[in-house]
Amino acid sequence: MSSRFALIGPGRVGSAIARALFEKDYQPVAIVGRNLQSTRDACAFIGCNTSLASTDPGASGGADLVLLAVPDDGIATVAFELQQHLLPPLRGTVLIHFSGVHPAAIMRYPEGQASLFSLHPLLPFADRQQAFERLKLAPYIGEGDDSARPMVEALCAALGGQLEYIQTHKKPLYHAAACLASNYLVTLMAEAMTLLQQCGIEHQGREPLLLPLLRATLDNVATCGTGQGLTGPIVRGDIGSISAHLQVLQQHQPDLLELYCQLGHRTALLAQESGRLKENTAQKIIRLLDVDSVKNNDEYL
Repeated sequence: MSSRFALIGPGRVGSAIARALFEKDYQPVAIVGRNLQSTRDACAFIGCNTSLASTDPGASGGADLVLLAVPDDGIATVAFELQQHLLPPLRGTVLIHFSGVHPAAIMRYPEGQASLFSLHPLLPFADRQQAFERLKLAPYIGEGDDSARPMVEALCAALGGQLEYIQTHKKPLYHAAACLASNYLVTLMAEAMTLLQQCGIEHQGREPLLLPLLRATLDNVATCGTGQGLTGPIVRGDIGSISAHLQVLQQHQPDLLELYCQLGHRTALLAQESGRLKENTAQKIIRLLDVDSVKNNDEYL
């Protein structure tokens, strides 16, 4: 199987994947970006010759594997540009994009030309060095043409990751799950830090307070699962503590009240389903967390 590849979009994920492939003896034929200087910089990071840097999608000709590591909204446009610039057609070539939400078919190549595949590395990548170092930890979620599978499976093996196939129509649901688990965790962390600020804790001290809690929580989930890894007042049935939370949020941070109640409701259900919280206690907590009642200052506050 050939291992000649081109990268279009040398950002964080694309540069990291290209570097990992280059170190596994995949041979780049072109690194294509919008800005020539930043593309040359990406070549230096990847380790290949800066002469491979280009702003012309047509430079991808001759590659058996074309990686489209561009923003989600640009995938269809870049794929169309690629069709216009590559003659003869890319018959036998595999095109891969890395969007978590869009299907492979968004690249819209005529049938019988390139094989299309979407491959999403399920990790957060804040910068390209971090992305490169973490690639070997990443599971990959993929869907697309059956004809692309041998090359994609070889690519994932070279990256050291595990490939999980998904049905095309389930991709948005999968991506919503990833956003809940990763992106919204960061948002929750930011909101928790806002509450710590109101406690008088200086900015530089807020993250060091919360990070050990987050890491230990993730370790609990890894070891025990979500049901048995859950801790806190809801799974203990500690109605007094929950009432105190509601009261102080209503007084000092009312814009967080609805979020707290919604998450608390789901947490009570999780605690009940895991068998650690009795049904009658769970229902009491759920009633307590009715946001309209809380806002109306019901007597349990």
